[in-house]
Amino acid sequence: MGTRHTVINALIGAVVGVVLSVLPFSTLLGGLVSGFLEGPEETDGALAGALAGLIMFVPIGLIALAVFAFLGLGVGVGGVPVGGFFFFLVFLGFAVATMLVYTAGLGALGGYLGAYLAREYPERHASTAETIGTRPAEPRRDEKRERTGTDEAEPTRWQEELEDQPEGPDEERR
Repeated sequence: MGTRHTVINALIGAVVGVVLSVLPFSTLLGGLVSGFLEGPEETDGALAGALAGLIMFVPIGLIALAVFAFLGLGVGVGGVPVGGFFFFLVFLGFAVATMLVYTAGLGALGGYLGAYLAREYPERHASTAETIGTRPAEPRRDEKRERTGTDEAEPTRWQEELEDQPEGPDEERR
């Protein structure tokens, strides 16, 4: 379930989500990438997507904090009334909870969808995992290896098809 590769896949998905953060639902795309990399199991993909969403929460939250600091919102200019301060704390708590649900929730949904795509396209999933190094490369079939004395030549598909066909016109008449 949760392995070292899950964290790596979640980090890759988080980077994708943060880079695409100018787009709406970028956390869904980051979760989709991490879920696709995680594999064909939907629960594992959702876990990787949710973890990617939690990682995305940190930089997106820092960006939101910078926007709040830039706008000021009347805090720090002068004395803030106690009622306004509590209202601001409630608003800030609601904003943080909404951002957490947005990043982690949509990341988990994207991870689920990414794992579904990985199951639908196993060749693409395997080649992508091999490319980023989370799965060992399989030996290529066209690579030649040294022959040993016990090796016998295996018939090719072409040779097998020739053996199945009748040898001459006499065979066809029978």
